[in-house]
Amino acid sequence: MVMLGEITASSDSQSETTENAEPRVMMMLGDFAFSVDTTAYNQMAREASWRWPDQERIGKQDLLQYTGKAARTVKFDGETHAFFRNGVGAVDDLYDLADQAQPLQLVSGNGDVLGWWVITDFSDTVTKFLPAGGYRNKTWTMTIKHYGDDLSNP
Repeated sequence: MVMLGEITASSDSQSETTENAEPRVMMMLGDFAFSVDTTAYNQMAREASWRWPDQERIGKQDLLQYTGKAARTVKFDGETHAFFRNGVGAVDDLYDLADQAQPLQLVSGNGDVLGWWVITDFSDTVTKFLPAGGYRNKTWTMTIKHYGDDLSNP
């Protein structure tokens, strides 16, 4: 299985060499493709934690006992603009994807299948508006959590 950190390292080394090349897909979450045509993320941060609860002992210092690893999380931050490619509508598509409340397969731009993930948090912000009140740009943040490598996750 390929880890998310390996994806960022390998994608940095590959770049488009032609000016008119099709925009590359950075990542796929379900049917949503993160790219220049939809919305691209500017930042990706992963988080992992390991559980070490205290085990009390009579007359002695507590010991720590490893009880497992919590599900990994990845946070994406991005921005879209009204007059660039598909505009700000892609952010609404991401919100609708989160609203489905279903595990989604995550695939890197290199085609590596990273398992099933769920969207746990989503927010978007508008700070600039068009004269008629439309959105000039939207910044967004989305957090996904690893559901499992298959849907039969007990």
